[in-house]
Amino acid sequence: MTSDPISPSDQAAYAAYRRVREEVLRMKGARDVEGREAAPSRYWADELEHIDYLIDASPLVIRKLRHHACHVTGVRPYDYRGAGEQRTYFERRLRALAALAGGTGLLLGDHDALGGFGFEIDGRRHNVDTLKFFEVLTGMHRAGLLEPFRTADRRRMVVEIGAGWGGFAYQFKTLFPRTTYVIVDFPELFLFSATYLMSVFPGADVRFWREGGRAFDRWQDADVIFVPSQHAEGLREAQPDLLVNLVSFQEMTATQVETYAELAAAAGCPALYSLNRDRSPHNDEIDSVSAIVSRHYDLREIPLLGSGYLKATKKDSAVGVDEARRAGRRDEAGYRHLAGTLKHGTQHQSALRSTDVAPLVGIGMTLRNRAEYLTEAIDSLLAQSYRQFELVMIDDGSTDGTEAIARAYEQRDPRVRYVRFPDRRGMVAAWRSAFEQATAHGARYFAWASDHDRWHPRWLETLVGTLQQYPDVVLAYPLTQRIDPGGAPLAKPARQFETFGISDRDARWRLFNRSDAVAAGDMVYGLMQVPAMREAGVFREVLCPDRLLLAELTLRGQIRQVPEVRWYRRQFTEGSVERQRSTLFAPGTQPPSRLTPPWYMHARSLWATYGRQPNPALPMSPGTARRLIATYAAAYAWRHYAKSSVQRGVLSALGWPRWIYKRAKHGALLGVYGVLVAARHVGITPLVEKICERFTGRPRPWRGHAGLPSSGRRP
Repeated sequence: MTSDPISPSDQAAYAAYRRVREEVLRMKGARDVEGREAAPSRYWADELEHIDYLIDASPLVIRKLRHHACHVTGVRPYDYRGAGEQRTYFERRLRALAALAGGTGLLLGDHDALGGFGFEIDGRRHNVDTLKFFEVLTGMHRAGLLEPFRTADRRRMVVEIGAGWGGFAYQFKTLFPRTTYVIVDFPELFLFSATYLMSVFPGADVRFWREGGRAFDRWQDADVIFVPSQHAEGLREAQPDLLVNLVSFQEMTATQVETYAELAAAAGCPALYSLNRDRSPHNDEIDSVSAIVSRHYDLREIPLLGSGYLKATKKDSAVGVDEARRAGRRDEAGYRHLAGTLKHGTQHQSALRSTDVAPLVGIGMTLRNRAEYLTEAIDSLLAQSYRQFELVMIDDGSTDGTEAIARAYEQRDPRVRYVRFPDRRGMVAAWRSAFEQATAHGARYFAWASDHDRWHPRWLETLVGTLQQYPDVVLAYPLTQRIDPGGAPLAKPARQFETFGISDRDARWRLFNRSDAVAAGDMVYGLMQVPAMREAGVFREVLCPDRLLLAELTLRGQIRQVPEVRWYRRQFTEGSVERQRSTLFAPGTQPPSRLTPPWYMHARSLWATYGRQPNPALPMSPGTARRLIATYAAAYAWRHYAKSSVQRGVLSALGWPRWIYKRAKHGALLGVYGVLVAARHVGITPLVEKICERFTGRPRPWRGHAGLPSSGRRP
């Protein structure tokens, strides 16, 4: 019996391994800059003992190196050989993440090299590790960290602390090839990561740290640079754009995590992304990862799903964050996606605080009989860290103490201006006037504000920074925390929707129309680009004008939701279309008929603007415009009637016959059962059985059981 011949790819992989082995032996023999070995945590000391056999591995081991990575990750190939429920739960999580990412553009499977494995889904192999990487990339996308890597202005650098078998590095380099990827890890783990990356990128420029050498000289020419953990001080010479750590900070000592965070900050690394628990239950040498990292970086959590990546094959694999919290299944000590920005400001943030160069923002606040909350609302706006704005308050005929409060602020702060309507003109007129007045002095960005909510001090700074960083974004808005009239937070979750990163107009339009997460009443209070708003008609005289505005902005650019709570919206009563008929328009004017639904008004407005003839502000043919209008009207009409009393009435009417049928069937079956039981009790059933047996000449098998004679006795 002969063994399988070694293929050329296997030979190349083993040659890569032999080179890596030489480098690892050299690194392990070298001393660090302080003359001592950098000791791993007790957890990692045990883990490294499990892979010591790899220092002298055979070609057959390297051929299936991905299988041996289970010693590092716990992900085993034989868990993916069946279909069953685990695959169903896995696919459910994959689809949920794809919805958060706006598609599968960031999704990559496990490479075939070195024994790649996983569930076969859409022509790719996926396992818990590759799905974890997709989850991290989705979080980075939602945090806005990937946009710099999509531009071609210069080559960028990523530093990953603890790369395991190199899977995330492979995915990131595949998606963003103009990246120099630096891996800092224990030398023993390079036997996995370096061998793997040199096998999947055979022509890559790969460097290993050498004592006395400068690994980061002309780093732009390198694809991957491997630095042993005992020489992490070399990062001070690097110019990283992003620091990444996936599930390894939690296994380190507190000193090690502090060292890495301090090194990244000293190197001027502007951004950090961490997927970790604050402390692994197996590690007592650290108390809190986030507490240590937050000394150097401002952290914010990126909410994705309500279960950790290890639940990918469990029943709650795709549960949402708010759903898990309401059900009491949210593990507050579990894995958290954290995005960090370097403290004490990057040049970008310092520029925002400089009123000499910062763009002017117009804020239009509409007022109507909310004097009780007005002072709190204005104070929170005037306390914004971003100072270059003008606040214009439009009073739509208030009859309480609103005017006195507003005029006092106008006299106190030169950025505040108050305009009063002598009589109520309705929301459409007030909102349009707020826009025109607040942008009259050349504001580049605009936001509406209410007279009863409150804002985080960095609300404006965060949104202005987003619009400046991403010119294709026409609207930026934060997560919303609803509060009751007394200011206490409510359990109502914030809806999450964005078209960020989707450059194709038709794809954005489809997502906007199909999503149930579009919260127009929240999104319309975001920060918008003024030219795009003017082209979109600002606030048209229709029912639900906020949704129409968002639809027209979607045609012009992307919508970005900042994954941070920056707005606290006070909840009074639920809005309704019927209520809008009396509040949107001035008293005495004829409101739209009850037979005129908002979807029809929107379709008619879009048709007049884009469908009849080409619109110079939005280059597309009338045929394309008509197709987009038709899909919008159909989707909106379906959603409108699905929530209406008409739909509920129809379903209720259709439900009565079904209920009557089910009750009648149940009663009939109970009646038949009763008759049969009574017949047996009075002796009719045995008599009928005997007669049937006499005429047919057959025994009565129903009296016995399978494998027994009819008497029921065993032979």
